[in-house]
Amino acid sequence: MDKLTHLKDILEKEILNYFQNTHLFLVDIKVLSNGKIEIFADSAANITIDECAQISRHIYQYLEDNQLLTDNISLDVSSPGIDEPLKVAQQFQKQIHQQVDVVLKNGLKITGELLHANDIEITVKEIIKIKKKETIEEHTLGFDEIKSVKKHFYFKL
Repeated sequence: MDKLTHLKDILEKEILNYFQNTHLFLVDIKVLSNGKIEIFADSAANITIDECAQISRHIYQYLEDNQLLTDNISLDVSSPGIDEPLKVAQQFQKQIHQQVDVVLKNGLKITGELLHANDIEITVKEIIKIKKKETIEEHTLGFDEIKSVKKHFYFKL
């Protein structure tokens, strides 16, 4: 196991421990070769800037206490961002009854309401409008078929 992967594993364990009994959840950790550490976290009600700052202080202190801090380390803690794909179960649960864009590995794109999500599949209700007629289709899709799932945004100008 290389040094970056090892540091990522150590940080993941500490963050999950820190998040225990809170509404926070870990989305992703990136440990880059240039010394930058990016931690993406969220909560059921959206993570606040203050919560990100608290996590950052905790992790910085943890790195210092465990002699893992080097001169070139920079630490960023933030939410995943609105245009990032959903990655963890809590994100999918947070988007139930919301509009999502699903891109399948075969290139097909489905936009619809996320009805259900579990560890192996999601169900999306798509409304297809042809001329003035609407058809509703429910798609149950395994994660092995899915390339990405993102929140859907409407942009009206």
